[in-house]
Amino acid sequence: MNNPITIMIVDDVAENRLILQMILEVDYSLIEADSGKSCLALVSEEKPDLILLDVNMPEMSGYEVCKELRSQPETRFLPVIFVSALDGPKERLAGFEAGGDEYVTKPVDRNELLEKIKYRLAQKYLVANAQKEAMDAMNVAMEAMTSSSELGRIIQFVKILNDVDEEISVAQAINQMIQEFGLSVCVILTGENVIHINCEPNSFEVKLMQHFQSQPERIFSAGVRTIVRSETIVFLIKNMPIENENLYGRLKDHLVVLADMASNRLLTLQFQSTIDSQRKLLINDIIDLAKRQISLTSEKIINHEKTVQNTMQNMVSELEEMLFGLGLEEDQEKALLKLADNATYQLEQSNRSTAELDAELGVILESLYELLGKEAGVKV
Repeated sequence: MNNPITIMIVDDVAENRLILQMILEVDYSLIEADSGKSCLALVSEEKPDLILLDVNMPEMSGYEVCKELRSQPETRFLPVIFVSALDGPKERLAGFEAGGDEYVTKPVDRNELLEKIKYRLAQKYLVANAQKEAMDAMNVAMEAMTSSSELGRIIQFVKILNDVDEEISVAQAINQMIQEFGLSVCVILTGENVIHINCEPNSFEVKLMQHFQSQPERIFSAGVRTIVRSETIVFLIKNMPIENENLYGRLKDHLVVLADMASNRLLTLQFQSTIDSQRKLLINDIIDLAKRQISLTSEKIINHEKTVQNTMQNMVSELEEMLFGLGLEEDQEKALLKLADNATYQLEQSNRSTAELDAELGVILESLYELLGKEAGVKV
C-alpha cells in the first residue's frame, strides 16, 4: 500500500501482541509497545492511526494511558480500542470513561476486531475531514475578512489622494499606505521634481529602481524584494511575505493598483500645473497688450486735449480781435462772446469725458493685475 495504515499494539505480554500481529499484519503496518510509558513515548514519533490498548499493565494501566492521550491536543481524537480479559460492565464503563472508543475482550474474535478497527478508522477520517473542512472554511472567512480590510485601506487611500495637491503629498500618502500593510518601502516620484522617500538619492536601492524604470515589466520580484513601477512612480518593497502565498499574491495585486492610482494623481497634478502656468502666461500677455494699447490711447487723448485747448485759445483771441474791428453794437458783441463761451464750455466738457475714459482704461489694467494675483495664489 502507498500509505499503509499504522496500528500500535500495546500489551505487556509478548504472546498477546503476537496474536494481534498475526491478525493484522496482512492489512496494516504495526508498531508494538510493551508498556504504557513506551506507548506514550512512541506515539509522538510514530503517529499511529489507531491504538489497541491492554488494560492491565504494570506501572501504568491502559485507562491511565488513554486519559493521557486524551489530554494532549495531537492525540485527542486518536482512536483507542481497549483489548482486555476483563469483560464486566464495570471494566467496560471504566474504559469508556477513560476515553476509549471500543472495548474488545480476550480471547480476541478476529472478525469482531477487524470490524471495529475498520469502523473506528472510518470515523477517524470523517472527523478529520470535518475538521479540515471547518479549518478551510475558517481560513476562507479569515482571508475574506483580511481582504475586506485591505480593500478598505485602498478605498481610504483613494480619498486621501483626492485631497492632496502637491507631489510630495502623493509620495507621503503611498508610503504610509504601504507601511500599513506591514511592508518596508522605498519610493521615487518622477514628476517636475524627483522625490525620494525612505532612500538616499545615490543609494543602491535608488539605482536599482532607476534601472527598473526603463524596463517593460510592471512588477519584478526577487525573494522578499519586489519592485513595482508605473508611469511616474516606482517603489521597492524589502520584506514581501513569501512564506504566505495567498497574502503575497494579494499584496502584489494591491501594490500595482496603488502605483497606478498614485501615478494618475501625479499626472493630474502635473496637467493642472501646466494649465495654470499657461493661464498665467496668457493673462500676462493680455496685460502687456492692454498696457501698450492703453498707453497709445492715453497719448492720443492727451494730444487731442492739447489740440482742442490750443484751437479754443486761438479762436477766442481771433474773435476778440475781429469784434474790435467790426464796430458792432454792444448787444451784438455780447451775443457773439456768449456763443464763443458756449463753444468753449462744450469743448471743456468733451475734455472731461476723455479724462474719464483714460481713468476707466486704468481701472481695466488694475483689474487684470488683480486677476493675475489671484491666479498666482490658486493651489493646484
